[in-house]
Amino acid sequence: MIKAFKRLIAFLAGVLIVFGAAKTLFNWLARSESDEYEVWNDDEEKEEA
Repeated sequence: MIKAFKRLIAFLAGVLIVFGAAKTLFNWLARSESDEYEVWNDDEEKEEA
């Protein structure tokens, strides 16, 4: 039972690491000057607002 609990904790820690890495990657892409990775175009946002 303790072994299963440790495996569950390790799995959850791994998931958190993956999500943290993805968040860091997306923040890095958003911070870059290149607009080719943007999901929304600035002109489209102005028209919808």
